[in-house]
Amino acid sequence: MTMISSASQVQLLQFFIRKLKCRNILEIGTYMGYGAFGMADVMAQGGKVTGIDIEPHFCDFVNKTARERNINVEVKQGSAITVLESLAKEGNKYDFIYVDCHKPDYCEYFKIIMNNGMLLPDGMMVCDNVLWHGRSIKRSDYFAECMDDFNTMVAADPRVTTTLLPCYDGLLLIQHNDNGE
Repeated sequence: MTMISSASQVQLLQFFIRKLKCRNILEIGTYMGYGAFGMADVMAQGGKVTGIDIEPHFCDFVNKTARERNINVEVKQGSAITVLESLAKEGNKYDFIYVDCHKPDYCEYFKIIMNNGMLLPDGMMVCDNVLWHGRSIKRSDYFAECMDDFNTMVAADPRVTTTLLPCYDGLLLIQHNDNGE
């Protein structure tokens, strides 16, 4: 299993970012920065991609590359939950959030983001791997159970509306409901 997004997956994210004219982008699970740099390529002028990754060497690599190439990408090192809570306390808001990180924590990421108003009203959140190789529906292993729990929790949340794209390993698109909740 590879941890890097495919070129076509990054192109899909770029499509959404262009269409929504996103300026403030959050990537939870930056890894080597391929997705972050791809999103930065098409974000609105003056925008910024903020990434989160637990591995210091990946953070250092991406931050160094961004500085050298004058790309507005910054990766914060640490547990995604801890960094998200810090970003929420600082009042950070995002019009695009991409989640591709530690699968057992997806429910907690969603709660922190939604309960702290981190997703702007016209924004979109995209969560990767929600089908977990087709096993999430059968709940056939621990990660499949985590993804099924996440999908069920988000589907039941009246604040959002979702669409599941059965491409790649399942992309869940999340946006605020139009009913003002």
